Amino acid sequence: MQAKVSKAQTEVWEWKEKLYEEIKNVPSSERISYLIKKAHSTVAAIKKKRGKLET
Repeated sequence: MQAKVSKAQTEVWEWKEKLYEEIKNVPSSERISYLIKKAHSTVAAIKKKRGKLET
C-alpha cells in the first residue's frame, strides 16, 4: 500500500525544484548572496502584503 502525499508536501517539492532551477547556473561563489537577496525581497513582499491586510 502506498502512502498518500499531502498537497503541502507536493508544494514544498515544487518550490525546491523551482529554486534549484533558478540557481543551478549561478556560480557557487555567488549562490549565498543570491539566496540572501531573494530572501530579503520575499520578506519585504510579505511585510507589504501583511501591511495592506492590517489596514
